[in-house]
Amino acid sequence: MRNFSKFCGIIVLALTICTSNVFAKGTEGKVNINTSIESQLALLPGVGPKLAAEIIGYRMSNGNFKTLDDIKKVSGIGDKKFEKMRDFITMDEDSTIKAIKIATERKKIKPETLK
Repeated sequence: MRNFSKFCGIIVLALTICTSNVFAKGTEGKVNINTSIESQLALLPGVGPKLAAEIIGYRMSNGNFKTLDDIKKVSGIGDKKFEKMRDFITMDEDSTIKAIKIATERKKIKPETLK
């Protein structure tokens, strides 16, 4: 009886995995680092509400960023995080950033591999 329950659980799990789609969050557009608001900055890869507030605070204390690299002066933004956001930041254009969801299919799992 115990094996039958385990088997049924595995079948249900496998069917759920095989038939579900996963939604990955993506980013589209750009953020002007000198004029954007906190909610726009928070959409940048690697940036959430806390770091967005840090960026705004830095900008208020030190004035506008003079180069894109200047954003690395904000506590919490190093080279790796900057590389993730580089393609989504600007100083010359209006902010056009928005979050998008992309449907992706999960890899099909065969029930016999779950044993």
